[in-house]
Amino acid sequence: MPYSFAVKNKTKWFVDTYGDGIAKAIKGTNLYFPTVVAQKALESGWGESSLAKYDFNFGGIKCAPNLSGVVGCVTKDTTEYIGGKKRFVKRSFSKFKDVEAGIRATVEVLMKDRYADARNKATSAKDQVLRIAKSGYTTTPATKYLSSLSGIIEATQDYTGLGRIK
Repeated sequence: MPYSFAVKNKTKWFVDTYGDGIAKAIKGTNLYFPTVVAQKALESGWGESSLAKYDFNFGGIKCAPNLSGVVGCVTKDTTEYIGGKKRFVKRSFSKFKDVEAGIRATVEVLMKDRYADARNKATSAKDQVLRIAKSGYTTTPATKYLSSLSGIIEATQDYTGLGRIK
């Protein structure tokens, strides 16, 4: 078990709280359950960030009024890599009507053509994360993004045994 006891407990809580919604949203998409759980846990501060708690945005989805369930946009401070350097900036993010809409929107984003390779060619949850990152999902360098998610992916796999949900 290369991840910490804290990651194990937080992952269990996150899966128990949001796992059913994530599983329903990704069913038949070729997305790995541990990939999406890890992304949503990390990007939402385990569901505790103000963007997750008050705006139901679990993925740091930028303002995208055309996504299903968007009810507006909010400006928040965030961290992005610009020119390879970590910067603190203000960005406009989507506000969703509820948790379910926020989770579904993340999947809607990952169903775009630019992530087809990640969905269809990934051989594991970690491989899928790398492919998603390399397709432009995040400004964080791909290997750094994977490193941030690896423990959560492993804890999710250990706790649920789930991969892709057919």
